[in-house]
Amino acid sequence: MKHSVPYLTTLTPLRGIAALLVVIYHSDLMLAPFVDHSQTGFMKSGWLWVDFFFVLSGFVLTHAYGGHFREKVTWAGYRKYMLARFARVYPLHFLTLLAAVGVTVMVRAQADGMDPFLGAIFDLKAIPVSLVLAQSLHTCITAPLNTPSWSLSTEWWVYMVFPLLVGPFSRLRGIGRLGALIGIAGLFLGVMYYLVPNYSDNGFVKPGQYTPPTLNTLTDWGLVRCLAGFLLGMLFHELYRHGIGYRLLRSGWAFLASFVGVLAAMHFAIHDLLIVCFFPFIILTAAWNEDFIKRVLETRPLQRLGDWSFSIYMVHIPIAFFLTAVFILPNHPKMYSSFPAWMSTPFPPGGPVCLVLLVLTLGTAALTYRYVEVPARNYINRRFGHRRQAYPVNASVSEVTL
Repeated sequence: MKHSVPYLTTLTPLRGIAALLVVIYHSDLMLAPFVDHSQTGFMKSGWLWVDFFFVLSGFVLTHAYGGHFREKVTWAGYRKYMLARFARVYPLHFLTLLAAVGVTVMVRAQADGMDPFLGAIFDLKAIPVSLVLAQSLHTCITAPLNTPSWSLSTEWWVYMVFPLLVGPFSRLRGIGRLGALIGIAGLFLGVMYYLVPNYSDNGFVKPGQYTPPTLNTLTDWGLVRCLAGFLLGMLFHELYRHGIGYRLLRSGWAFLASFVGVLAAMHFAIHDLLIVCFFPFIILTAAWNEDFIKRVLETRPLQRLGDWSFSIYMVHIPIAFFLTAVFILPNHPKMYSSFPAWMSTPFPPGGPVCLVLLVLTLGTAALTYRYVEVPARNYINRRFGHRRQAYPVNASVSEVTL
């Protein structure tokens, strides 16, 4: 059973850009703050780019695998699909987990005291949970070790049920699509108004403590947050497949309006769910675009940035913590014992520190993409799959995750 689909080149750079924005957000949050959050909410909302990945994954996997599972789901097809997903994400996850464990040992050896939130991050007891990608199943206080892998764990479990969802989504029409949209909105609202207030204890929100509604739950059933975004991406792919809204949204100006809209919404720190509403339109307008935006997004540097996106996302935290262990903790051993106070005031060198992190992350990501991601993916698919030839680097649009 073969289904060829066009490679959506305009979506490739989006995940690279989003990955870089997550790096910048984490640099300000966990390494050296450099933005005055009283002047803009853009950095404080940076964690929402993870939800962009969830929506993008739902859209792209439906594009790549919809033809395989729209009519029926066979065991052979399901096995091949899950093997491809494993080959895509697990080798780099395993490598970066080892790196995070090494850095954790360094940090623990030098830190004089540690805030409980950070203690839950630098927690070697979380190795087994991380190995089986179960961080998002209410097993940890916060995202441990290589912290970005919490979102990979959510996607892994959604991958498992995705083939069963393709058929029902493909049969939705009119009122059915509206009902699905209402249901997805209900999932988002359930995360914000039920899961976070009652379950979250991730260092940002405490159970029973009133805070503005937020989607920011990680390991406390972050799986539901991922599922909501993923389903939103699947639903918008149905609009793409049937050309609904094509004439209105194919323009480059529609893409710019969507992208500028989300930046403005983050700056003014409006409701999380309203910010997320921009994400599927960014994806849809990019997928349909045929004018100046397409030419820009198809430039070689942006395409390469997209290729490196998973590596960028997975390597930057071990690098950030390594920099902390080598250059900051020796002179400020109590840094992590007073972490909230340390990170509450912009640090003048924070901007250059962020630039250093970006350069090191991009350089490392280029290497891990070439020497870890691609060879491991090809080997696993050749060795354990039915196909005997290597998967080209850009063989299909399904090569997207996080």
